[in-house]
Amino acid sequence: MEETKVVVGAEGYNNNSGWLHTNEEELNLLRRETWLDKFQPNSLSVILAEHVWEHLSYEEGIEAAKICYEFLMENGYIRCAVPDAFFPDEEYQQGVQVGG
Repeated sequence: MEETKVVVGAEGYNNNSGWLHTNEEELNLLRRETWLDKFQPNSLSVILAEHVWEHLSYEEGIEAAKICYEFLMENGYIRCAVPDAFFPDEEYQQGVQVGG
């Protein structure tokens, strides 16, 4: 089966060759119907979300995780990375900025 890898919240960045890059307008983490417009449940091998979850409330984060889980195939996974805004290292802070 062909792997389908999706980046959520890419906002114009396309730095993962072979991945489908999406933005909030076309694939909203909190609107299941936008997922159904593009994918079948249990069809994605990987979902990448960087600099996304920190913009959600706790409840929204739970709902987004449920939607992502529904669309992941067996043995699929999500990589969710959020920056540590309180880490006191300027070089680190520059590196975790969008596009950093």
